[in-house]
Amino acid sequence: MSGRGRPPDPDLEARVHAAALELYGEVGWAGFSFDVLARRARVGKAALYNRWGSKEKLIVDALTAGLQQDPFDTQSGSLRTQLIRMATGTLNGYLTPRGLVYLRAQVEARVYPELFGQALERFQRERIKVGRAIVLDAIARGELPPGTSPALVLDAVAGMLTNHFLSTPISQMPALIARKDKYVEETVDFVLSRVDYRAPEQDA
Repeated sequence: MSGRGRPPDPDLEARVHAAALELYGEVGWAGFSFDVLARRARVGKAALYNRWGSKEKLIVDALTAGLQQDPFDTQSGSLRTQLIRMATGTLNGYLTPRGLVYLRAQVEARVYPELFGQALERFQRERIKVGRAIVLDAIARGELPPGTSPALVLDAVAGMLTNHFLSTPISQMPALIARKDKYVEETVDFVLSRVDYRAPEQDA
């Protein structure tokens, strides 16, 4: 006689990952629990324990999967074009619930490095690698002076965007959204003006 029982849920992992990131974005690690997650993901707690064993393993798994869905766009173009593309993706990401997840994880990686550090380091290492290559290519093309620091350029753009997003009152978020493309261009142009950027002829 064949064994009976509930068949495997093919959507379990994706559904739990989505619910876990949503919950974490709302309450952070201190408020994260299997009880709340089980209700939100419409699964039993036993299924969560059977699949992941602990909430620590689950959140790392969910973060790793979620961050892998946010690759940098590496299409060709001038440095200004590529920075605008990257900065637009960053700001658009902050304006979604998933953006709050990433911001929370960056802060809590300092408090719980053993929990969030590894997943974030892999993601950030890839971002740095791609961003550094973009700036170095621009130096090789003559758009930036030799010796320009890739970290300085990338950190300046990302830092301005992050600070602007975090310091904007909730009541002003509609205004930020309405002019976000303009703000991205202003941010990139401000940073490039401080590093003696020389636009190629097609962008000049």
